Order: sequence, then structure tokens, then C-alpha cells
Amino acid sequence: MEIYVCNNIDCKNRGSERVLRALEEEFSRPEDHEIQIYKYLCFSACNSGPNVIIPDKRCWLSAVSEDDAGAIRAVLDGAAPPDRMLEKNEPGLQAMILGLIDAGLLTPEESQ
Repeated sequence: MEIYVCNNIDCKNRGSERVLRALEEEFSRPEDHEIQIYKYLCFSACNSGPNVIIPDKRCWLSAVSEDDAGAIRAVLDGAAPPDRMLEKNEPGLQAMILGLIDAGLLTPEESQ
């Protein structure tokens, strides 16, 4: 399973690097070896950031903070995402983001 964290300047200014580190810590256990966390240059949703995408769950999470790592784990385990992390999302933009990822047109980079 892959988790993509926006790494562009707007999301960085809102704390995406802290989100990335919190996710790396949250998923550092040996049983989490199948979880891959990547930096992503930009999802074109700057006003909603920090943004996290979980392609396998068809999930875009916005306004994510480092305190949300446990909630993201819960989403991976099948829970519904918290409403507050969905309320800024535009359905058309979400479809475009996931479509670009699915098509392999934008390549994430390793977070470490």
C-alpha cells in the first residue's frame, strides 16, 4: 500500500514535512513493511494542504497534520476518513489526481 504526501512549497509551509515524518514513525513497525510512504511534488490542491493521497483506498485527505497519523492508519485498516479531512476536496480534482497516479504520469520520490 502506498501513501503519497504532497511536498510542494504551499503544503510544506502548512506542515507536510512534519506529516511525512509522523507517518514514517507511525508505520515503522516490522509488520508495516508493505506500507510505502512517498513524497509527491504537487497534487494541484495547494489551498487544501497538506494533502495525503492513498491510491489503493481511492482516498484524498486534506488539511492533514502530524497528529493525524493514527487516523491515516485507521483509514488503511478500513475506517472511513474523518470528515474534516474530506471537506475541502473537490470531486473532479480528486478524480484527476487519482487518474494521474493510476496512469503513472507522475512519479513519487522516496521519502528517505
